[in-house]
Parts: sequence; structure tokens; C-alpha cells
Amino acid sequence: MKEIGLGKALAMTCRAGRMTPGERKELAQKRLKELAAYAGQNSPYYGRLYKGLPEDWKLTDLPTVNKVDLMAHFDMWLTDRTVTEEAVNSFMEDRENIGRLMDGKYLIFTTSGSTGSPLVVLYDKTCMNISSALSVLRAYARKEDLSAFIKKGKRTASIFAEGFYLGSGSVKYQLRRMPWKKGMMMNLDVRTPTAEIVEKLNRFSPVMLGGYPSGLELLADEQAAGRLHISPAIVMTGGELLRDEVREKLADAFGGYVQTNYSCTEGGTMCHECVNRHLHINDEWIMIEAVDEDNRPVPDGTQSAKILLTNLANKVQPFIRYEVSDRIVMHHEECGCGCDAPWLEIEGRNDDILMFEEGIRLQPLAVYAILREVPGLKRFQLVQKERNVLELRMLAQDPKEVFGKAEEVLQSYFRDNGVHAVIYAGEILPQVHPESGKFKHIVALGRE
Repeated sequence: MKEIGLGKALAMTCRAGRMTPGERKELAQKRLKELAAYAGQNSPYYGRLYKGLPEDWKLTDLPTVNKVDLMAHFDMWLTDRTVTEEAVNSFMEDRENIGRLMDGKYLIFTTSGSTGSPLVVLYDKTCMNISSALSVLRAYARKEDLSAFIKKGKRTASIFAEGFYLGSGSVKYQLRRMPWKKGMMMNLDVRTPTAEIVEKLNRFSPVMLGGYPSGLELLADEQAAGRLHISPAIVMTGGELLRDEVREKLADAFGGYVQTNYSCTEGGTMCHECVNRHLHINDEWIMIEAVDEDNRPVPDGTQSAKILLTNLANKVQPFIRYEVSDRIVMHHEECGCGCDAPWLEIEGRNDDILMFEEGIRLQPLAVYAILREVPGLKRFQLVQKERNVLELRMLAQDPKEVFGKAEEVLQSYFRDNGVHAVIYAGEILPQVHPESGKFKHIVALGRE
């Protein structure tokens, strides 16, 4: 498996940008054939799954896969037969390894577990370089924002959950590779008290500000109150749905252009946003199928129940027709922005901002990140029953012991942010919404 360096990945991305839709589709089909053949030969899991496929198979002939089944067969799934789940878990026990290559080969990430259970994902250098090339060359909807970013010093600050996550882990990886960028790139943990985040951002004065929309919305309030005073040329959001009202609020507060993207740990940078606010698929490397509950295709313009994702760049841990719970509406009609790749609309993550009697608001992914680190907590849901009363629903081997640990870290975070709350253990397990079928980890008052 020949490694693709960053320079080659950039050149390949440039060439693909000049191709017609038909040429990119042909390229993607060629890569799909190569990926499926490689997976079938080197992954016992896919070898069993693809046994008996017709010689002239097409994408829809391939069986679908899902997170639960893949994680249950982790050691059989990877194409590098020297890597084991035990070794990966041992590597992840040391937080100093965030952004460090395991065995000098693989970056380790974990998903946020938006459907209730996290997934461990390996990126080799090829996968990282392709994802980086797509981000570098297609992240900016407007060329003038890239020019302003370069002209003003390229200082980038992001506010994501610190851990083995794609956002913070990628920053750590870049800083390990290029330590001279320490004064130009930083990630602040979402669990950091807001006042401390404000103080660090004021000192750093970022040219690009990135983060979850819910977290940046709270920082917009700090800017409006005069405690935060930064003027980024561009605000890049991710990890949650960017609603129109939040986009306008961020633009008014910070003055820079506001945009988003569609990424996930399993697929990397899957879509880039254009000036028409359409999310165009990076279709030479990513295949996205809009399907119903039974994995049957839905027509363009119709909301799907989920998607099937195929990441053509990851050969060490293949994701081929992998079920993702995101609901999308697919479009193949002309956009008008100049990009001829298909585009989509997405119903994104919908965890809620928590508002307390003290007038303090806390972003959901900060609370999620804290609970995610509690040992023994397999699945959770924090539900605000009254302004300062919260119910913690849990799936845990020892619920009493785990609840004690969870309450301790939550109360510490709340106190650091000036919140006095009561937290009690729920008598039921975490629940999906009875109408939408979506799962929320953090549920605000009246939103259950």
C-alpha cells in the first residue's frame, strides 16, 4: 500500500477540481474497486462479507456495515493484521498520545458517539494527507477569506473537546509535526471555563476561529458584552448543525465571514460549503448514499433516514457502505457557485444548550466531553428537569459507583462556571426522542 504524501495529495485534489463530474465519478469507481479488492484480501471481516460477489459488481451489490458489528469484530476488520483492539485501547489510556502516531504509523481517533456509542478509528498518513489536502484547497467558500487569513498572520484558534477526537487530535498532530507553528495554532478545551477561554483568545487574537456552533454562540455573547474583543477574518464551524440565526449572530459579533463544513471521524472532510451555503461532496474520495430505514435509495430532494458512507481514502480500516444516522437531502441539480459536485442539506447534531437560574449557559459538547471521560459509563443522557435540577440516565456496569464519579466531575465543572445544581441518577436508560428517533446526550428543559 503505497503512501500518498501531502504534496501529491494536494496535486491530486487540484486535478480532480478540474475534472468533469463524469471523470470524477469514473475515478471514484476505480478507487472503489481497488479499496474493495484490498479490503477483501487483507481484512478477514470483509473477506467473509464479500465472498461470492459477482465479478462485475457495483456499489449497491456490496453489503452494508454498521458501527456495532464493526466494533464487535475490530481485530478482524483492520487490514493491518499487526494491530489489535487491545493495543489501541492501551495506547489511548495515555492522554499524552493524543496526536501521536501509534507504532509510528497511525493516528487514533474516537467518534463523539452521537448515536450513543463511540467508535475507534485509525488514520494512516495517506488518509491524513488526503483529508488535509481537501481542507486546505476547499475549506474556503470565498477566495478573499483565504487571502485575508494569510495576510493577517494565519493564527488559528479552535475550541473543541480535548481528547482522541478528530478536531483536537488533528491540531495536536500538526503541532507535533511542525512545532514552529505553536504560536500560530491552538486548541482550547470546551470544558475550560468561559472566562479563561476569553482571556486566552484575547491574547492570541485569532485570524481564524473554529468550533462547535453552540460554543461559538456563547462566545458571541462574550464579544457583545465587551469581555471578548477579537476580529477573526473567518469563523469556521463544525460538529453541529449551523442554523441560520446562529450564523448571522456570529457574523454580527465577530465581523468575519461565517461558514461550516460536513466532516466526521469515519469519513474525514466529506463536504465543503460554497457561497450558496450548499455542502458539496468531495466526490472523488467520498461516496454518500441517501437511504431509507431499510437502506433503499431515496430520490433527490427527499429527506433520508440515514446515509451510507464510503471513504475511499482509508485502506487500513475500510468504511464501505457504512451506516451513519445523519439525515440528509441530496441534490444533483446545478448550484450556481461554480462547483459541479453534488450537494446536500443536513439535519445535524441537536444536543441542547443548558441555561440555568444564574443566567449562565453551558454548551452541550463541553458537558458531553466531561461525561465521556467517566470510567465505566457506557452510555449516558443528561436531562434538565428544572432549571438547576438534572437527571443523569446511565448504562453502566456499576451504576452507583459510576454515578458518584459522574456527579463529582459534573459538579466540579458547574462550580467552575458559577452554577449550583442538583444532579440525581435516573431510573430509566437513555432514550431516543419518541417522534424523531434521534438520540441526544444533553437535553434542555422542556426539550425532551
